[in-house]
Amino acid sequence: MSDWNIRGMGFGGILAVLLCLPLSTSAGAEDGAAAEFFRGQVVRLVVGYGPGGGYDTLARLLAPWIERRTGATVVVENRPGGGGLVALSQVYRSAPDGLTLMLVNGPGAALAQLLELEGARYDLGQVPWLARVSTEPSVVMLSGRSPLRNLAGLRAAGEPVKWSGGGKADALADTAACLSEALGLEAEIIIGYKGSKEAALAAMRGEVDGIVTSDRSALKYARGGQLVPIAVLDRDRSPLFPDLPTLFEAVELSAEQAWWIDFRARMARTGRALLTTPGTPADRVAYLAGTLGGILADPAFVAEASAKGFGIDPAGPDTLAELVTGTIGALEGERLVQVRHVLLEKYYR
Repeated sequence: MSDWNIRGMGFGGILAVLLCLPLSTSAGAEDGAAAEFFRGQVVRLVVGYGPGGGYDTLARLLAPWIERRTGATVVVENRPGGGGLVALSQVYRSAPDGLTLMLVNGPGAALAQLLELEGARYDLGQVPWLARVSTEPSVVMLSGRSPLRNLAGLRAAGEPVKWSGGGKADALADTAACLSEALGLEAEIIIGYKGSKEAALAAMRGEVDGIVTSDRSALKYARGGQLVPIAVLDRDRSPLFPDLPTLFEAVELSAEQAWWIDFRARMARTGRALLTTPGTPADRVAYLAGTLGGILADPAFVAEASAKGFGIDPAGPDTLAELVTGTIGALEGERLVQVRHVLLEKYYR
């Protein structure tokens, strides 16, 4: 497996992989067997959502860059359904040739597998990860119509704190559940809203007290002051909210309380990630990972993505595999039962 990041530009993991391969299969070799395989081929870049959304936009930004670097024709395919689970289950069973890629919602896919949701017919521990493109830490936002104004107010609330969400594992509701558990809140999560926009509108209208959403969405919702950001659910601040404290900076947490925030934040770090089909030859996986690593480190691509509102925060396959192992793979026994209870049952009436 390969690993790299835009800050260090080390490419340590991928270099180790490539040194173990014949020179002809290295990602940079123009005449390598893997490079030659992709020239003239049609590569399908699958998106598990409909046209026009963030994943679709990002995939269409990536497609021409992949084409230029591989000589393949890249076709973006939208396969909406089940919050991306239908498409991922299909890709998981596609031909193991490296010609089917997917830009996947890493946290959503991991949660679905962990919670054994219907439609999650895959094992993320078996997929060849290629690259993380971006991450979006979660931000707690409170409604301007709510009497609650800060974290102290949440903890002292005399009535259950109400959060909005779409489904129980949609990154809105499950993150709100982890936050409520960490802070020991009396809380209720209201689901059924169609996506983060409707959930945010519910908070703006005062139907709920707040929402826990991605920093990218929070930046939009904060305009006008109808929703007020109060904390980042991670140990690092969000680059989009450099002055907003993390939950760890704002309140003192016990080790058990911190576990819930670290658990969800670690899962969030899988981000928007690219993978291919299990069983794809190792030299093709290494070639694709190296190619994508070069694209994501290219200042021109980073600038193009930034102009569309995407912050690029790349990581390689080793990091992604470690994150999945540290979340899905590390939970068992009583802790797994507890997590499933908190995320699926405890905060719902």
